[in-house]
Amino acid sequence: MRIALAGPPGGGRTTLFRALAGSRSADSSSPLTVQVPDARVDFLAEIWHPRKIVHTSIVFTDTPSPAFSPKSLADLRDASVIALVLDNYACGTAAADFLECESEMIIADLSVIEKRMERLTKEGRSKTLEAKVLEEASSLLSDGKALRTGAFDQDALVILSPFAPLTLKPLFVVSNRADAPLSDEAPLLEHCGKASAKCFPVNAAFELELTEIPEDEQEDFLESMGYSETGLTRLVKGAFEALDLIVFLTMGHDEVRAWPLARGSSAVEAAGRIHTDLARGFIRAQVVPYADFQACPDMQKLKERNLVRLEGRDYVVGDGDILEIRFSV
Repeated sequence: MRIALAGPPGGGRTTLFRALAGSRSADSSSPLTVQVPDARVDFLAEIWHPRKIVHTSIVFTDTPSPAFSPKSLADLRDASVIALVLDNYACGTAAADFLECESEMIIADLSVIEKRMERLTKEGRSKTLEAKVLEEASSLLSDGKALRTGAFDQDALVILSPFAPLTLKPLFVVSNRADAPLSDEAPLLEHCGKASAKCFPVNAAFELELTEIPEDEQEDFLESMGYSETGLTRLVKGAFEALDLIVFLTMGHDEVRAWPLARGSSAVEAAGRIHTDLARGFIRAQVVPYADFQACPDMQKLKERNLVRLEGRDYVVGDGDILEIRFSV
């Protein structure tokens, strides 16, 4: 998963990137891989004491301004999620900045779509399904609307996917602010709602300062400031929700690992995330819901209580399922 931080100069984009890195001197020109905190992984690690612990991770990039130059556009198209970091602490121009950035992305997408439509017309393929989908996309963009607001079916999404449209990607809007926003956030929230974007109020400067406090003191400090969790944690959780991902778990003395997976995926698809051989030779998946294992971290006792299930290839994996794949190749 890759999140591109973008936005106008002075919005606090690089400060947020360095807060994610946990260092004021972090090099924002290089991608940053951040582990996703997961108490379930920590609990399993305490039980198994594995040689290796692997959390899910997110790669963040700091897209330099201007965010919609040809090079920056390529970086944004490579991202899974775009996060616009907007100023609501100094000038308070977040709502206007959002509209400008969204317009730039709409124009960029419209240019790509129209070029493809022209080519299809020249090749005599203007009556194809692709042309129909592109016409629908062009109409939406011409009306100043993001593609993510459209009602595209799966076939249409497959057609649009190679173009990596910016306005089809999940969009986060980070209202970078102090404890209170400099300007009323109601207009920004209204714009986000119309664009099917999610808005996260984050104090990037505070988040960066927080990283300088010893880790074992951060939770108490957050509570003293009236926060239940960091803005960065909310941003990461939002990314999983926006991409509709769940996490399944594998455990043992060798490794405890969290695996991201598209919601609604089957057991055999989960097996393929681990290794293609497991999917090819799939027999059964041994499944234990995390809550059951947490309540009784003893596999033998769980089996005696009939809380360990064997499921077939079409079983829909749930968030937090602990899997062991049985296979033969």
